[in-house]
Order: sequence, then structure tokens, then C-alpha cells
Amino acid sequence: MFTTGTATDYNDLAERLNTFLTAKGSAFGLTYTGTGDGRLTDYSGGASSVAETFTITATSPTSFDVTGSVTGSIGPATVGTPFAHATLEFLISAGATAFVAGDQFVLSTAPKWTSLRRSRGCRLVATQGNEGTYAVQNLVDGKLNIWPFTTSSLTSRSWNIYTTVTLPQEVEITFFEPVTIEAYELTLHDTSGQGPNVWEMQYWDGGAWVTLDSRTGIVFYNGIPQTFTIASPVEATRYRWHITSLRYTQLHMGTLRMFRQADGVDACFHEYAWKAPGNDGNSEIYTGLHGFERQDADYYDWEIAGMDGWLSGSRFYEQVGFQGNLYVPLWNAPIPYWFVCDGRRAVVVAKVSTQYEVAVFGLLDPYYSPGQWPYPLVLGGSMSHGEFSLWDDTDYRWSVTDNRHRIFTHADVGGAPVGTGERDPWDTQLRVRNIDGSWKAIEGSLSDLITSTPQTYYHILWPTRCGLSQLDPGPGATYDLWPVMPMLGDVGNGYNTPGQLPGIALVTGQDLSAETLIRQGAVDWIVIPNVFRVDRDDFCAVRLD
Repeated sequence: MFTTGTATDYNDLAERLNTFLTAKGSAFGLTYTGTGDGRLTDYSGGASSVAETFTITATSPTSFDVTGSVTGSIGPATVGTPFAHATLEFLISAGATAFVAGDQFVLSTAPKWTSLRRSRGCRLVATQGNEGTYAVQNLVDGKLNIWPFTTSSLTSRSWNIYTTVTLPQEVEITFFEPVTIEAYELTLHDTSGQGPNVWEMQYWDGGAWVTLDSRTGIVFYNGIPQTFTIASPVEATRYRWHITSLRYTQLHMGTLRMFRQADGVDACFHEYAWKAPGNDGNSEIYTGLHGFERQDADYYDWEIAGMDGWLSGSRFYEQVGFQGNLYVPLWNAPIPYWFVCDGRRAVVVAKVSTQYEVAVFGLLDPYYSPGQWPYPLVLGGSMSHGEFSLWDDTDYRWSVTDNRHRIFTHADVGGAPVGTGERDPWDTQLRVRNIDGSWKAIEGSLSDLITSTPQTYYHILWPTRCGLSQLDPGPGATYDLWPVMPMLGDVGNGYNTPGQLPGIALVTGQDLSAETLIRQGAVDWIVIPNVFRVDRDDFCAVRLD
């Protein structure tokens, strides 16, 4: 199924995606046989969808019988009137040629995705040090004490004030929706102990700041978190950490976590985690996203992630088999979007200014049986950095134009090979989980160059690696849609191809433009350029099904 709309900003876009995945089951795989040329559109599962196949058969030019392989008959559908049931929703529209009895649509459904964690995050403003490398946003998004960083890099991922500190110091935390905070955790990342030792945690009651918790004489030790319980939690949107005394002369703080009463989740950290059911309803496919922003660097982004499983008590980056550092650069302004999903994967297309950002997360359409390759997880985004940049780096902004910023069908490391080893799994915009559980970087081009002779030690993407620059449309302006296949291995030893990207194809861009619809059978494909690039081999197509 798919939906389209316009989100107010990057945070709203994530919330809409979460609703799209978890509110209803998915519907997919639409086919049609018959005489009439009308269409079935706006199809989705319902709140009670299960894994089954629906047959929708015309009984007259304006009426259809709807029957599920599990639920049985769920009533008649009328042309021109939306059909709504707890297991399936759709609209049949008439065409120039009327339907006749026996015309038939067939599609499948899967259960809705499960929300494992939902936290919309917050915005932070500090009295001092609220911009640059040592900005207050590092308290939430400094990626401290987590893979793959060492303590040597921690000081530049903290909220630090090296100049004279003006007291009181305040950090105001504004959540996107009311939350009840029952405890908060602070961590110092400075060996000299330059932390606060007297403060109040307060909330805004609509007219004044009210103290929830007071602490005096607190001593922090480098890298050791301390948790403080709020005796009488309240629900609020705005909180404030009011610091009135320091242990020494400077202020170096690593992390601030604020725990929700309902589930113990860190409400400051913007994250979603999902378990997809598979199209059979019996699978467990784990993916998620982390939203992060820096107002001083003017970026508002997603980080796409995949996992082997989910532990409710562990942080986002601590999940088993975690793979991340794969980004979708967005902005804090309206974002037109297209969401597509079934029970196995989701695809996101977001329009930022005049360019297009794309993400995919879930399972490949497999070429191996589940017993041979049980978990062919794929992650694709529009930006990668090879190594982690500081959070205030404008390299995360949507306006970046180098080869780190490409959609995953045209994955590129943006530089010449170094040595003879394979790429680090962080290096490209497309990653595939290998049969042994390791993650592999998939390369579609090298420094935007297309070659028919792949590097001997890279995992490559076909047919991107060979290009579509010589292809023209077929007779009558018809377009071939080419499956996109990650190939793991090397030239000398051969390749394993676990499957193809789900519902995504390459198409020559000759005589095409962004958002052109190509109809194949009963379903449309939307044409998307490689961010802002519009050469004929820079286009892909996403199946709106």
C-alpha cells in the first residue's frame, strides 16, 4: 500500500510514517484481469488485517464481491464508493470501458507493523554554549559511550563551556508532546570533574517554573552515569535544568537522559523502532529510525537502522546486530512525501526543496529460501559519511552536493579505493546483511563513475554498476524497469545475489522527469531522480504498491 501527503517538518514526517506502518495492516501485490479499464486504488489493510489473499470479483458493472482466503466474504463493494472493512480498504473507480461480470482484482494483506518504541524527542536551548562543536544538543545526540567511539573523542561530543561560566546556567528541554518524567540521568565526560554540583530540575506549569527535584554537593566521575529520581512526577511539555553551582570553574557535561513514567524510555532521544510481521504474518523484521537536528548547522535528519532483534531495556545503538550511520537529510519545513510498505519492508520518498531523498528498510525480495538466507535485511538511505562526523558538521545538511549524498540505488563512496580490502559497511548509502550476520557496503558507482568492469574486492549493485546511459525508451514511449540486485562477493571468487531491492527498479531517464508515473499492469511506479541529478542513468522508479 502507499500514501502521499505533505508533512509540516522532519519530525512530523517521522510521526506520519509511524502511523502509516502501525495503524493498519498493509495491502500489496495488486493484479487485474478483465474487460473494464477502471482502477482499484487507495488500498490498505485494516486494523485487524491478517496474512491472506483477497479476490475482488465484478458481479455487475458497478458491484464487486470481496472474499478473503481467511476471513471469507466481507461484503459487496460499489464502484465509486470507498470500501472499508477491518481487514481491507480500497476504492474502485470506473473507466471509459465498463466492468463486466467476472472482471477480477486480486491483492494480499499482512498484519500491521508493531511499534517497539516511540519517542518524538525534544529541542534544547542553553544559556551558554548553545552553538558549535560543544553545543547543548550534544547532551542528547553526542553519541557518547556507544559504538564505535572511544573516550578520546568524547570531549568534542559534549556540552562544554570553556570560557567563564555565567551562573545560573539553564538548559531548557521542550518536548514535541507532553511527557511525564520520573527520573533523569546525567553523565560527565571530563577527567577533571568539571561538572555541576548544585541544581534544580523544574517544569513549566503554564505560568511559572516549578521545582521537581533539587540536588546539592553532587560529584561526577568521568563516564559514570548518575540517575536522580523525581518523587512526584508531572506531565509537562517544558522542563528546565537550573544549575546554580559548579564543582570547579568550567562546565563539561556528556549526556542528559530523561525517562518517561510509562515505559522508562529516554524521552529526549528522538527514535522509533518497529517489528514488521512479514507478508506471512509470522516473521520478525527489526528496523528503526533516529531523528536528530542541529539548529546552528541548519539540518534536520533521520538515521535509518536495522537490528537482529530488540531488547526493550537497551538503547537504540545497543541493540543486537545494530547497523546505522545511514542518513536521510531533511529540513524543518513542509515535506511532500510518498510512503510505501508491505509486511516485509517500507520505502520512503521525501521531497526537500526541489530534490528527492529516499530510504528503504526491511527484507530483500529473496532469491534464496528462508532456510538458505534467513534474514536478508537491507538498509538504504541518501547519505553516508564513511566515518562519524561531529554533530555540528554541515555535512549532514540536505544541500550537500558531493557523492556522499546519493540515493541508495546509486550508492557511491565518493572516493578512490584505499588498499585492497572491502569497503567498511558504513561507506555507502546501501547496506545488506550477509548470511553470516555481517553487514556489507554495496557500491553502485565509484566517484560517480560507471564501469562495466567492477573492482575485484567490492560488493556491487547491478545494473547501476554498469549504467543505463545507452538505453532509450521502447516503441510508443514504453520503459523497461530493471530489477536492482546487490551482489556480494568479488570478481575472482564470484558473487552471491541474495535478492533484489523490493519494489524498486532502475529506469532510463531519457525523456522522463521527477514524479512521472509509469503504469505496469494495475500499479503505478513513480520516477525519482538521484537527489538532484538528472542524467539519464540517474533515475529509479518506486512501485506504489
